[in-house]
Amino acid sequence: MTKLRTRDDLIHTTAAEQAWREAYYFDFIDAASGLSGFGYSGVHPNQETGDVIFALWKGDRLLARFTRWDFNIPQDIGEERLDFGPLCFQQRKPFKSWTMLFDDGFCRLQLEFNAIHAAYYWADSEAALADSNSHHYEQQGRYTGLARVGDESYTINGVGVRDHAWGWGRRAGIRKWLWASAQFDQKFAFNVFQLCLDDGRDIHFGYVYQGGDNAFLQRSHLDARYASINQTPESFAVELETRCGQQLLATAHVLNAFDISHQELNKQGYHYFCATEYESEGRTAYGYANFFWKNNTHRPENWGVPGP
Repeated sequence: MTKLRTRDDLIHTTAAEQAWREAYYFDFIDAASGLSGFGYSGVHPNQETGDVIFALWKGDRLLARFTRWDFNIPQDIGEERLDFGPLCFQQRKPFKSWTMLFDDGFCRLQLEFNAIHAAYYWADSEAALADSNSHHYEQQGRYTGLARVGDESYTINGVGVRDHAWGWGRRAGIRKWLWASAQFDQKFAFNVFQLCLDDGRDIHFGYVYQGGDNAFLQRSHLDARYASINQTPESFAVELETRCGQQLLATAHVLNAFDISHQELNKQGYHYFCATEYESEGRTAYGYANFFWKNNTHRPENWGVPGP
């Protein structure tokens, strides 16, 4: 396994590639209150641009949103890349706990994230990434905190993921992907990210966590359904098999979908962030799903990826 260093939980030195980026992403869903949301911020220092995406929902009602793709950031931006625009991330304990703060005057959200398992590093699944300038890890946990939207206040006690990426490398050209995460409880969760590169190769990342080490995926299959009018993701099924032979089948119902299609400066195509409810063997889980495709030829539908 590739070892993440303590300092990898924070920012990294910018490399020479024009498209080099560093980005942080946090999402949550609280089934009891019906609140769900996510925050993303990323920088392309060599392009001197930054972007922030944020959405907060109650059920299928959008309470607050923020998207901006053209923040003017300096090429030598350092720790400030964790705190620009209305969104701020603060590390409390490496690979254990973080704070997410959003405040645009109308909506104020403050959440604490506490991990339930060790971070999952993509290079452990795809060996070629270990020697490339493409780095990415994910971690699931519990979220607690408060939100205020206008005159309304909410308490949040939910589940979700955090994600950190830097570099660019082999992720520079992607035709499509479907990323899904779910948490049944503090000792049972899964994550899968299935993607097709520009050269037509299908690869995947992900794990199943059941209270010990993350069990890496050997095989994954995704079957997605979309609205007939506007293509919004509606439901999907995910079938996973780990390298140790464990199998998992889950069905998923999209609760809400935040559409940023054809808006991003560095990634043109259809793109949705979806709060999602999962069912597997009579158990319910909650999490998020993220859909992307360049055009309708590449829309993720019935799609499987074998293991290495």
